[in-house]
Amino acid sequence: MKNEFVETGNTKQFERVCNDLTSAASLIGPSLAMITGPAGRGKTEAAKHYAVNSDAIYIPPMNIRTPAMILREIAFELDGVRPSRSDACLGVIGEAMKKSRRLIMIDEADLLQMACLEMLRNVNERFACPIMLIGEDELKGKLGSRRRLSSRVRHRLEFASINQPDITYYFRSALGQKIGADVATAIHHYAKGDWRPVLTVAVSVERAMKASSAKEITVEMVNDCIKNS
Repeated sequence: MKNEFVETGNTKQFERVCNDLTSAASLIGPSLAMITGPAGRGKTEAAKHYAVNSDAIYIPPMNIRTPAMILREIAFELDGVRPSRSDACLGVIGEAMKKSRRLIMIDEADLLQMACLEMLRNVNERFACPIMLIGEDELKGKLGSRRRLSSRVRHRLEFASINQPDITYYFRSALGQKIGADVATAIHHYAKGDWRPVLTVAVSVERAMKASSAKEITVEMVNDCIKNS
């Protein structure tokens, strides 16, 4: 099975937000973005994919994050250094942004303390660097509780549930298999709008096809894989 990135309505909107934040137009007005949605909708994969294919930087989740830790991670991604002092990190960020205005994407921002969110707002204002905050729905409440944060959000995007065409496209791209509407419906019902169950079923189906030398995916095969997952 191929490790395939699936372009969906969610990812297309995500890319448009990223492109707008990094355009010269975003120098006028706010340049924060908030990307939300339940776990499993593909937010993280969209961010990683965009970062790999652009000069944006992606800051992955960490169990414990302080303002200083986040500054060091940003400095490292921008310039390959992790200064111990926050003011030195800010210096690195400022110089890097002078050379090239790059998008900073912070994953699982809903788990950040308010001090971290306020620090990121300050970085955004001080260096005019676009920042994207990615998280589950709790992020809306955190930003909404502080007007100086919520008023600076330029874009708000919520990842919708995946749909049957997304699933059909994924199986064709990753497994090289065209699936029928009944198969897509069964997988869609099982996934409940998230990508992770789809990936689990795809792995199981591929194994079942190899074991039985089957040439096509049937709804019976999918249901058996779901029962055994």
